[in-house]
Amino acid sequence: MFKRIIKYFSKHFSLFEKLAYITDRRIKPQILTIKILSAIVFIHIANLGSLHSFSQSKAGPSVSTIARVADSVSIDGIRDVGAHVYKMSRAKKMIEPYMGQYIAIIDGHELTVSDYCKCSHCKRRKLKTKDGSIKYQYYHSFTALILAGDKYSFVLDIEPIAPGESEVTSSYRLLKRVCQNYPKAFKLLIGDALYLNAKIFKLLESHHKKAIAVLKEKRRQLFEEANKLSLLSKPEVYQDKKTIYKVWDHIISGCWDGYGKDVRVIVSEETTTKRAHARDGKSWEQKSVFSNWMWVTNFMDSSLGDLKNTVRICHSRWQIENKCFNETVNTWKADHIYRHSENAIIAFLLLLFICVNIFNIFLARNIKDAKVKTKIYLINIIKAEFLTLKRPPPLVPIPI
Repeated sequence: MFKRIIKYFSKHFSLFEKLAYITDRRIKPQILTIKILSAIVFIHIANLGSLHSFSQSKAGPSVSTIARVADSVSIDGIRDVGAHVYKMSRAKKMIEPYMGQYIAIIDGHELTVSDYCKCSHCKRRKLKTKDGSIKYQYYHSFTALILAGDKYSFVLDIEPIAPGESEVTSSYRLLKRVCQNYPKAFKLLIGDALYLNAKIFKLLESHHKKAIAVLKEKRRQLFEEANKLSLLSKPEVYQDKKTIYKVWDHIISGCWDGYGKDVRVIVSEETTTKRAHARDGKSWEQKSVFSNWMWVTNFMDSSLGDLKNTVRICHSRWQIENKCFNETVNTWKADHIYRHSENAIIAFLLLLFICVNIFNIFLARNIKDAKVKTKIYLINIIKAEFLTLKRPPPLVPIPI
């Protein structure tokens, strides 16, 4: 299965051929950059989780060589390879719209936390221990932008959050670059309450795109106006599975001074019935869980569909947590730091997301074996074949 997926990477996406154009800042390299990048790709595909696992299992570049090259490899070159993979996927209709729209989701993620390991690009926070003393935690974080999908999501790009700057600042740089590199990738962006920002809304509008952001009490004028209008109008009530929805749809003007245009506010009160243990610990009882959601969007027409479809689109924001961050951390060891430097961390993450994107397409479109029911099972098969190879895999799978 390992050889099969490597052939798939080469045949359908020309991955190693594109990786051969990436350079690093070494003056007189004795080992080609493509060999180092191929080794990193093999580490990700086989889900080894560390450089030492690769160096001990197969003959190849040393741990120090891979780490040193990762420090100086071209990040823009890796991003160009990611853009190529996206274009090939879109051209071959491997990426499909979600709920009738091409939807992007953006959010920030904290990569690693340590009390001791740090670098000049680490962010720092102060914590107070139980005994009253002060200690510091060091961590890296980044913003990511993905395309929502029914079977799998597709990671477009990431941007590090530098020390002393906010997630919104990093996301603005990310959106600006993505809108230039992927002009037709999506029409709608969804984010949490941080992205209810006039600067981001206007940036997207300049590229003919729309946005949806969560509304919370911090936006006092919009929040209070939406609540007042909800008291004066009747909601649309419907049931989807075990959840009963009461949804209001309002057009509000003059309550967002920074934006200066009319916006649409969607209010959803959701009551979900769940089965839980009773207090006696022997029987079961039905419990109702209540939640209230509010979203702001400048998508004013009806192209999102009815309110039921619109609420589903708004809730698709959780895909970046479930299908991107949680899955890559728990399944692909994305929280492991292979080399503690800013350039190396982003390089390893970008290559990981490229591999995960192609792997998800490979699983959805090419695995017909009924025994392969989960991603973890397929990953274990690939890893087992890699570790039992009689000959080490060629680090340059294509002629250069």
